[in-house]
Amino acid sequence: MGDGGILLAGGAGRRMDNGAKEKILLPINGKPVFQYSLEAFSASGLFDEIVIVYREDLQKNALEKVTESMDMDEMPDLNWVQGGKERMHSVWNGLQKFEAQPELVFIHDCARPAIGNKLLIQLATAARKHGAASAAHRIADTIKRVAAEETYDQTHQLEDIQRKYLWGMETPQVFRYSEICKGYKIAMDKQIQVTDDTAALSLAGQKVSLVESRLPNPKLTTSRDLPFLEFLLMENPPCE
Repeated sequence: MGDGGILLAGGAGRRMDNGAKEKILLPINGKPVFQYSLEAFSASGLFDEIVIVYREDLQKNALEKVTESMDMDEMPDLNWVQGGKERMHSVWNGLQKFEAQPELVFIHDCARPAIGNKLLIQLATAARKHGAASAAHRIADTIKRVAAEETYDQTHQLEDIQRKYLWGMETPQVFRYSEICKGYKIAMDKQIQVTDDTAALSLAGQKVSLVESRLPNPKLTTSRDLPFLEFLLMENPPCE
């Protein structure tokens, strides 16, 4: 029983400020954003099967053209499934689509193209030992909490939060297949909104190990992120 991957490719890119609805098809150094994640997953040698979650047929057709153009010696079996209303529904659809139940499942947002083979292998090692693992980074900024959500033209009593206990969550996140399915089933049945896969796992009473990303692993959110990602991917090609 091998490992499986879920590549979430159906995000609508609502926060992109250059009118680009398909942010994962934007070119970075000559390749679509989506291609970086699929190449890294394929080159790692970890996966028997990868499920690609798309938004609608037009987008699927564009993503298929990317996969057909890729020049790779070996690629895992690719399956396709349409996403749902929210991210959690898309993940759930992806979990149900595997032809063969994997031992571990890697869940990854394709808007993070700077992942690499080393990170994937570190996550796999940690997940086999502990049952679940997530890429994450330590919070370097000083963090304050305020009592009110609205901050404009107000003063606040600032509450210090010790940053040594704070981590920023990333993807990929890796889980034993049966356990993440259990967590998501609880979330679906009880209609609990989760925006992070580790939050679903916690519903099943499971813990997660954190694997610190030694290289930046940012998410493409707005067009201002593109130059930084271009630099990162030129300096640190994911498949090397």
